[in-house]
Amino acid sequence: MPQGVWVITSEEIRSSGARTANEAIRWLGGISGRVDSSGGRDQTLDIRGFGEASANNTVLLVDGVRQNEGDQGGTSLSWIPLESIEKIEIVRGSGAVMHGEGATAGVINIITNKGLTEPGGTVGVSMGSNATREIKASLGTRVESWRFLVSGANHETNNHRDNFHNRQTNGLLRATWTEGVNLLSFRWGGESGQGGLPGGITVQDFVTNPRKTYKPRDNGSNDSSHLGVNGEFGIGDWRTAFDLTHKNVKIDSNYVVDDFYSQNKTRSTRAGVRTWRNFSDQGLTHKFLVGMDAERWRQDRNTNYGNTAVDQSSDAVFGRYELLSQQQGTSGYVGIRRTQSKREAQGDYSGQLDVNNQSWDIGFAKSVADGAEVFARLGTSFRLANADEFSCYTYYCPGNTLNLLKPQQSRDHEVGYKQRNLWGQWSVRAYRYALMNEIGMGADQFSNVNYEPTRRQGLELDGRAHIRSRLDAAVQYAYRESAFTEGSYAGKQVPLAPKNVFTARLSYLMSDTQNVSLMTQWVSRQKIAGDFGNTCRDDIASYALVNARYSQRIDSWTLSAGVNNLFDKRYYNLRTRCDPTKRSIYPEVGRTLLVTLQTRF
Repeated sequence: MPQGVWVITSEEIRSSGARTANEAIRWLGGISGRVDSSGGRDQTLDIRGFGEASANNTVLLVDGVRQNEGDQGGTSLSWIPLESIEKIEIVRGSGAVMHGEGATAGVINIITNKGLTEPGGTVGVSMGSNATREIKASLGTRVESWRFLVSGANHETNNHRDNFHNRQTNGLLRATWTEGVNLLSFRWGGESGQGGLPGGITVQDFVTNPRKTYKPRDNGSNDSSHLGVNGEFGIGDWRTAFDLTHKNVKIDSNYVVDDFYSQNKTRSTRAGVRTWRNFSDQGLTHKFLVGMDAERWRQDRNTNYGNTAVDQSSDAVFGRYELLSQQQGTSGYVGIRRTQSKREAQGDYSGQLDVNNQSWDIGFAKSVADGAEVFARLGTSFRLANADEFSCYTYYCPGNTLNLLKPQQSRDHEVGYKQRNLWGQWSVRAYRYALMNEIGMGADQFSNVNYEPTRRQGLELDGRAHIRSRLDAAVQYAYRESAFTEGSYAGKQVPLAPKNVFTARLSYLMSDTQNVSLMTQWVSRQKIAGDFGNTCRDDIASYALVNARYSQRIDSWTLSAGVNNLFDKRYYNLRTRCDPTKRSIYPEVGRTLLVTLQTRF
């Protein structure tokens, strides 16, 4: 693809000691994150400096199926067993044509083995800091053309603050049929979690007692289940793939100190089908692809201040044509997508959205030397206001509640260079997004607004190398500028968008059974949430972290020990108020140790 693509393999995940898919994406993919304030393990991911709205500008997929929710609730990946991940593809740059809205920054696709690995199982037990304990198990078997997989895990921790305990339980069942190049797979996944919600602390608290909470009884819980079926078949000269998923999510939050509770019940159904054909003619390889996506999303919101029902629907058709000339060493593609979206909120909050959108992109790549390639691409992408953004409280709504916020539009440009050698690979990319009507939180940290024009631009460099027979290294660096270009904040930096992110990893195979790895990530300073004028006396300080891991394999057993935040750096990456006396800091965890014993059978 004429695009920046970074692939994380299952072997890299195992050797790194990553504990979740989210952690693997951050540390092996070079992506910065922000604390999960609910105590879970799914940090907010930010690919290209979109700040508070980063989660709404990145699409997360599992086996090509969209996982993003229709509100601000975030996307959980902790239900995916690490052992089932075949690879993770991180595609930087817009994916609007193939994946629709909210793909401006990029697309992350977690590809599982669909239970197609050899029959067998694993059992693992982990214990570590902050009373952390985890047990997980998986079992796979085969019956003729069918493969079956069942897995489950239970994770508990007190976390690093008072009233921050968290318990998560998840399970996965999968049945996959294969015959030649045809595949049909069924999947059920479930997740349940409970924990405390300690809230924010002041600057003085962070210095003297970062464990402190002003909300010792606030708590929350979440339960979700998702059922999916997907397949891929050959029909004559064409290949056809489809997916159908249904998800139920229930999230309860009880803020005792503020005398407020909420209960959200969400049901979503997504369906997609695409068909394509490859053929060669006069030394040229052609690929035609067309597809359709449909989504229905409903959420019932109940609070002690009222009730609201939100309905969202989206229907899209898209097409893509690719051309490859092996002789000339060139490739290119052009794609287009048309999306129709309707959203409505009724009850104590009300609002409507009815928008049609057309997105396109075009890319070109040219081989310039053995293993070297230059590429360029441009296109458009978009985002619509979600369930937490397009409605307003009934008593304060304007007379016309249709399309309260305009669609976010972006014109996207990118050029790059890729190089592959016997020792590894590296690439460099420069990009620019010109955004109109960007949707985000206002300076008051309460209202949802369209910003004046903004821009994202930057330079990205990544590479991996096989230095010696037993020594491997990987490096990723991103320089990012996120700024307002017009209006009262022209020239000011967008909050919660650090300019620099540097990630590096070194893995050494001490013997055929012993491995040690070191990983580091540095994130530069960033503006406090809501500081659009860049007038706060303080910034969120830069921080650098180091993780280390050692593993020893003895027959079918593996013993590993991992230390995160090796030098016990005290830091935070989320602050929502300039006033140091406000309780707006959410500190991150210090040094932690986790020891795991796992066996395969």
